[in-house]
Order: sequence, then structure tokens, then C-alpha cells
Amino acid sequence: MRLQRVISLDRTQPVVYCEETAFNLATFDRPISWNHHVTFGAPFLESGMTLFDIPATRSKVCPATFSKQMSIQPDSEFRWPNAPKKRGGLLNLRTSGPGRFGHYTAHLLDPAVEIAFIAVCNPRLRLLVLYLFARNDFPWVGNWEESFSRVHVPWNGREFCRGFEFSTTPFPIPRRQAITNGNLFGESTYKWLPARSMEKIRYMILMLDVSEGFNGVSAVKLKRGSVRVHEKGKGHVLRVPATSFL
Repeated sequence: MRLQRVISLDRTQPVVYCEETAFNLATFDRPISWNHHVTFGAPFLESGMTLFDIPATRSKVCPATFSKQMSIQPDSEFRWPNAPKKRGGLLNLRTSGPGRFGHYTAHLLDPAVEIAFIAVCNPRLRLLVLYLFARNDFPWVGNWEESFSRVHVPWNGREFCRGFEFSTTPFPIPRRQAITNGNLFGESTYKWLPARSMEKIRYMILMLDVSEGFNGVSAVKLKRGSVRVHEKGKGHVLRVPATSFL
């Protein structure tokens, strides 16, 4: 296989355009997973402050083998963003809480959404990061959280970070296992790249200034040469000129 990535920067707007092409050079079809691991850390990531938003519906927690420091119930199913805790109650995954823990949750993106997104905002820093992509290309988002739980090298119990992975597969497992497991919530967990063929995908990255009281993102739309970001619960819309890249 061969992978090609072209990254273009907008000259006047805070927009990055990414185009990737995967080539299957073999004479047989290949089952593949196509994943982008977007990781956030300090100072942008703050406990109880940084907001994470995705247009997700059904969700599932990883198995207990993922971490000995999980605070949420392994293998449980739920609706984004409220994951069931081990000791009862719900954990709102829109923010990262304090403490020592590590877990991973998989989230199916709403099939009714044409343009999906990952929105991460730090209202104190007044910054919003957006990743936009076609929902049909990447129907899953994986939410990985590491909060001082990994004590082995190179982590040494000192790292606080969070990854949002837009992907063709819900869990970070070997390809053979993904194929054996089959669909989850009626959605495929891998894709095929036919023999002697290529596939092209595109996504966009934006960084925007927001108000200090910004409440997160409820929807993102591409209309008439602009990206329109709808603020959660307030009805405000941010507009950024951009090409119809997706």
C-alpha cells in the first residue's frame, strides 16, 4: 500500500485543508482501518474547563483489560455524553475530570449528519479547534483519556492528555479482531480497499477565537463558501470563509 497526504494552508483564514489518498498496490482486496488520532494536552486541555463536542449517538466503553484505573463501567453501552460510572451515577464526557484514571469509549456518529466534526474548546483561553470531515468516510470517534494512570516508561504517571480519533473503526484493536467482531450498532467497523485501486478522503482543521463564556458546539455546517459553527444552547453562529472542500 501507499499513502499520500497533501496539506494546504489558507492564506487569509485559520483553515487547513487535508487530502489523503490510499493506494492498494496488491492484486487482492484489503480490509483496512483508516484512523486519525488527534491528541490534546496542557495548557489547552484543562480539567473541568476544556469542552469536547461531537455529533454522536450510541456509545460503548472499552473492556476492563484496557486499564486498571477505569472510573466508568467496562463494556457498557450508553448515549453520548453520559457514561455510567462503576459506582453508580453518570460521567459527562464533555469535560475531563480530576483524578487518576484511564479509559476509552467508542462513539457512533449520527447517520443523519453529512458533515461530522470534532470540536474542542478552552473557554478560558478563548480558543476553539475544529476538525471537519464527511460522516460517511469516518462514522466513528474514539475518545481516549489518560490522567496520570500509566506509571510505566515513558508515561511515569505524569501525563494528562486526551485523544479524539475520527475513524472507520470504533476500537483500537487488531484488524483481524475487528473483522471477526463484525458490525457494532449496525455500522461497519472496517472498510475494504479493492485490488489495484485508490480512495481519496478530505478533512479540514480550523482554530477560532471565541468568547470567554463559549458553551461548546451543537452543529457545524458548510454553506455558501463558509463554515458555520453553531454555539450550544445560545443560538450564536460563527462564520469563517472557506472553500467547499468536503
